[in-house]
Amino acid sequence: MHSLTVSGAAPAARFAHLRPAGRGRATLLVAVAALLCAVAAGCGVTKPVPAEQPSVTPGPPPGGPRPVAGQELPGVGAPWATLAGSLVREGLPADKVRGFFASSGLSYNPSPMETKLRELFPIFFRSDLTKAIQERLWQLGYDLTIDGRNGSGTSAAIQAYLRDSGSVAGSRVTQRLADELEGKVRAGRVRPLSEYRPPPARPPDRSSTHRQFTDGAAVAKLRGLYQADLPTFERMERAYHVPGKLVASLMWIETGYGSYFGKARAAANLASMAASADYALIAPHVSDLARDDEARSFLAETAAKRGAWARDELAALLRFAWDNGHDPMQFPGSVYGAVGYGQFMPSNIARYAVDGDGDQRIDLFQKPDAIFSIGNFLKEHGWSGDMSSEDKRRAVIRKYNNSGTYVNTVLYVMEHL
Repeated sequence: MHSLTVSGAAPAARFAHLRPAGRGRATLLVAVAALLCAVAAGCGVTKPVPAEQPSVTPGPPPGGPRPVAGQELPGVGAPWATLAGSLVREGLPADKVRGFFASSGLSYNPSPMETKLRELFPIFFRSDLTKAIQERLWQLGYDLTIDGRNGSGTSAAIQAYLRDSGSVAGSRVTQRLADELEGKVRAGRVRPLSEYRPPPARPPDRSSTHRQFTDGAAVAKLRGLYQADLPTFERMERAYHVPGKLVASLMWIETGYGSYFGKARAAANLASMAASADYALIAPHVSDLARDDEARSFLAETAAKRGAWARDELAALLRFAWDNGHDPMQFPGSVYGAVGYGQFMPSNIARYAVDGDGDQRIDLFQKPDAIFSIGNFLKEHGWSGDMSSEDKRRAVIRKYNNSGTYVNTVLYVMEHL
């Protein structure tokens, strides 16, 4: 691995050109599609987030884990002290950690954690209770998938049951609804649960794409950008045996080939999400979900787990920035901390980022390093030898983003370059 060093102008000046230019159609299209990139191996989610909110000092938590006394880093105020202490215990220098949390642009933003909790809550909360309700609904004649996830199919089946029965049990997954369904099953003739068979898996739809990247004008624009950088792509191909057209397609879909790196400050969003491991911080923003102790416990546990993940990503980003003499607050990125042309998560920078222009420095906001780093990522995830099989190609691209439509779009753009 080459030394992770970034050179050039002072950080603020160096990244001034990375701010999104205007609100034209191309930028809007990139922003829309970047929402689709989940945090997959090497890839982040790029989407606008609400403006950062003023720093807050919350009151006592209504439930969930509290900071442990003595873990705070002296000299760092709320709400960062406990997070700062954990970063120092992981080996980051205390003086630089203090400096980071004293940054003028750093303020607590609940949006990243709130968004994640609202995404996960209806899917995973009370999964055992959800599964029991699904089983009873199926026995009563409502066709749905029994998987413990409270998705749209389950909601539709509950609504149908409420209409058919005149029940007032409510449309949420509750013990009251489960008890009512259990009584119906015991009182009537129903389908035996042993006859349930999961619906057959649907074959992947290989025709749908994100049209904003595959229409003629979009592909023509990328073709011009690709041709201008063709020597770099050819060097990368010789090094990693990964098609330059594939790497260009990923850069196009991730950031519009560098036209949109995200409005968020990657380090600030990761810090806010990591701090939200303390449920007291995020509780006021998800109070409508915390309807009882069980819900609060789920939210607190999920916040703790997701906060620990964000802390590790923040630590990786800070190490990378400081090893390069860089201000971490100057990295633009996604709501969950992905950076650069290829939207690498910070933990993947040390694993896969390489020096593409031979200057012994790595800068994922410069095309040569980004192109080589994406090529290295794909090689390390299985792109090698005979890739004539579409299934093999799709399997590797899914390591970048586990979405069938995303893969379709990449393959379509690649083919038409």
